[in-house]
Amino acid sequence: MKNIILFAVILLFFSCSESEETQPVFSKDYGTGLYVATSSGVSFYNGDTVINQIYQSVNGISLSDVKKIKFRGTKAFMLSDKVYSANIQTFENKGFGGNFIEAVDFVFVTPDDRMFIVDRGESKVKEFDIENMQITSDIETGVNTSPISLVNRYYRTIVMNGGSVSRKDSTIIVIDHKDNLVPLANMMGSLYIGDNPNSAISTDDLKVLCSGVYNNSNPSSNTFSSLVKVNPWDLEIAWTQTMNNIYNAANLKSNNAGNVFFFTASDGVYSMNNSGTGVNQIIPLVSDVLLVRSESYNPTDSTTATSNMLYVNDSQNNPSTIYKYNISLSSYVDTIAVEGSVLDINYY
Repeated sequence: MKNIILFAVILLFFSCSESEETQPVFSKDYGTGLYVATSSGVSFYNGDTVINQIYQSVNGISLSDVKKIKFRGTKAFMLSDKVYSANIQTFENKGFGGNFIEAVDFVFVTPDDRMFIVDRGESKVKEFDIENMQITSDIETGVNTSPISLVNRYYRTIVMNGGSVSRKDSTIIVIDHKDNLVPLANMMGSLYIGDNPNSAISTDDLKVLCSGVYNNSNPSSNTFSSLVKVNPWDLEIAWTQTMNNIYNAANLKSNNAGNVFFFTASDGVYSMNNSGTGVNQIIPLVSDVLLVRSESYNPTDSTTATSNMLYVNDSQNNPSTIYKYNISLSSYVDTIAVEGSVLDINYY
């Protein structure tokens, strides 16, 4: 009997030892900082040092062409050929799933742990279960509409059908994602608003940026960009503000107060009033990404101030480098070089 008990104790000891040995320990190297989605993976910048390909280095899982990175609670979610998730402190893999042809954007929707994901390659919005990491339904946005982005406004999600160089689209799609506490994914209608809508801000009803038609090989067909105010409940246009001599406007962002907008265009980065007036070029640098943050800085050694900071890249000459621009100082204040072309920038 003693031998049996001794054998059981030894077996339990070795079982525990093996279990402990197989549990990896992940260092909390990340958390607060700048995250850059690139063609080579995800890079992290803590204000001093850049660490490249953090998801692959932590988990040994290859990740590339990351179109978007966003955060929910203590997790980062990255959109590529699948949805990948990671703990924000350690970047330990927390699951991945789904298969997409050309996923380009996503938003979190409630109730339940869900996403709506734009799959531009299929002209669909796909409902995604975050807990089980799988696609649960999809919604057609129209044949060859090339949806490019989406934004939430209370219980509704608005999808921008961005078109392409060879095929123009002029519609937004409205999907209801909840009715009180009931999760939905119901197509509610569409609205014609202007040439190639591509981004929006959900303040003061809804402001949608339309790039217009822009084709370098056929400039005679180009049209000006515009800002359109939409009532998202009645699906009616309140007004349209044409931006004369502005082409290929995209990446609409706002300051914290919501009274100043920023966007990229064919010849630089611009600001404007939230009415679409007062358009002004800030940076004569062609960028295809834009992050706007309010940050503190030191005008002198003894004073502190706050300014909007613009994070952009040089998409034509150096797409792997991010430039941080201080609006108040009208100057660049930081340069951040990462591996791969920059596809998205976000801050946690």
